[in-house]
Amino acid sequence: MSEVLERIWQHQQISRVELVEHTGLTSGTITNLTHELIELKLIREFEAVSGNVGRRRVMLGFDPSLYRIIGLDIGRATLEIVVVDLNGKIIKTIERDMSDRKGPDDYFEVIDPLMNELKREIETAGHSILGLGAGVPGPMDYSAGSLLDPPNFPGWKGFPLQRTLEEKFGLVTLIEDDARTSAMAERWYGLGRSVQDLVFITMGIGIGGGVVHGGKIVRGTNGLCGQVGHMTILLDGKICDCGNRGCWETVGSIPGILSRWSGGNTMEQLKEAIRQGDAEALECMENTLGYLETALINVYNMYDPELVVLGGRLYPYLADYLLPVQNHLRSRLYAFAKDRLRIEPSTFGTSQSAVGAAALLFGFLLSEPVRLLALNDGA
Repeated sequence: MSEVLERIWQHQQISRVELVEHTGLTSGTITNLTHELIELKLIREFEAVSGNVGRRRVMLGFDPSLYRIIGLDIGRATLEIVVVDLNGKIIKTIERDMSDRKGPDDYFEVIDPLMNELKREIETAGHSILGLGAGVPGPMDYSAGSLLDPPNFPGWKGFPLQRTLEEKFGLVTLIEDDARTSAMAERWYGLGRSVQDLVFITMGIGIGGGVVHGGKIVRGTNGLCGQVGHMTILLDGKICDCGNRGCWETVGSIPGILSRWSGGNTMEQLKEAIRQGDAEALECMENTLGYLETALINVYNMYDPELVVLGGRLYPYLADYLLPVQNHLRSRLYAFAKDRLRIEPSTFGTSQSAVGAAALLFGFLLSEPVRLLALNDGA
């Protein structure tokens, strides 16, 4: 069943005959499995199309009518909740500014009523919720479903996020580092349909990364794989909250950039100063781009990805400089690899992590559909 679902995901729409060809299963097995999946309302038949010789084929694709997945992004300054269907289409988005709130108690004063109302709304409309995914600043203790001690995120050390969400809302719940949820958004709903190895880099109040290799997220021994914001950029730089010195995050995140400019305290002000030709602002941006290039060449040499995706709340302020950054990078890469360098903006913009949190459940569905549906029956 899992292999059939994944083939349908890969092709978006596919016939039973093609499923037999791609999976090696018998036509009878495919008929039985697809019938069961249709009964479960995971897939449906689409309008028949004409083949090359006039034969009409019935195509199969994911059924967006019944199931909904909720994605929650708990950020350092913002909160976002999205509802998606099985095709990754965003049905609803809720955003809240959390810059004046600190710690779990403050956050859940906002999360609780929003989630409870959203659940009622979805269920009243006749939909079933497959589960809840949550993205949060890492690093994390995955075995305990809790946060360790995320930099620049006071009050969350050791907080049992997964258990708290499950107990409060009664949903199958998965949690992940927000950079990795962002990578999962690309993996299942974005550019990852055609790419097996990618690195997602999210830049905002902090800088994080998610590494996808062979279509699967890579965590590493201690869950630190992809912590690109904490690579050393300046040997004699500032001490970072992570304990290292001269991290990219200390100079390349929004606070890091603004700390190097005396003309204001927002990126919008810096952008306007650059537009007006302010010398200090121009130097600040030039240095920021230099740090970005250094970080990216390290990423390419360490991970050798097919694709690097850039996102986060800082990215819009850097987007206009992406072409010269890529050109500089090509001059620094191995000659045989430079023509394959590919950097793209994120598919879902500032909603990337929330959509990716929902994608955690979609990945669970594709790998273990029977188990996920059984967990929902027991919820």
